[in-house]
Amino acid sequence: MPYPLGTNPDTHHKPEKSLHHRAKDLPNVLNHGLLVPFPPEEALRVDIDSRFSTVYGYPSSGGFLVLPICNDVDLAFLQLSRVESWLRDVHRHTGAEDLHCARMRQLGAWWFRSHRYYRMLACTEQGRYYLDRKQRVIAAWPENTDKKGGVWILVLKNARAASDIPLGRLYNALSMDERCEVVKSLGGTFYSDPKACRDLEL
Repeated sequence: MPYPLGTNPDTHHKPEKSLHHRAKDLPNVLNHGLLVPFPPEEALRVDIDSRFSTVYGYPSSGGFLVLPICNDVDLAFLQLSRVESWLRDVHRHTGAEDLHCARMRQLGAWWFRSHRYYRMLACTEQGRYYLDRKQRVIAAWPENTDKKGGVWILVLKNARAASDIPLGRLYNALSMDERCEVVKSLGGTFYSDPKACRDLEL
């Protein structure tokens, strides 16, 4: 089994830690590009770093979901903590995990074949080049009862396209309804039937 760099495998002992402490340690290892194969029960659900939050999902259909650059509105929609990195419950019922993944897809999550593959992309220059050119979908779901049933969508073809619009307005929105207004003002498209939006894999 690989160990963190600078560690002697003969003397290395992994201390028992609570989920809270292990979740805090994992982003540090991952962000330094040390591809340590943690067991499934230690897979991250939310990674909160110095600038953004990233959410992960593990659908029963296979693969791995990533929702990068989440703000408070995204985390509230996903029913996740806004202040703590934490781990997924490996004993969680498959239906509950798939429900979480369905909510991630509603926000435009990316799909990859595995968590390890995504981390390898994030830790190499060529991989980051690829991620910078992935399409991002900003989704805003109306909370107002009179307007429920549809979704506002803003599609950013790549990181360059994202730099051409004031994304700070989106990240500063305090609710989904406020995000809807921002997406509308930035030229977003409203779909009365969310499944008609080809940019969301619902």
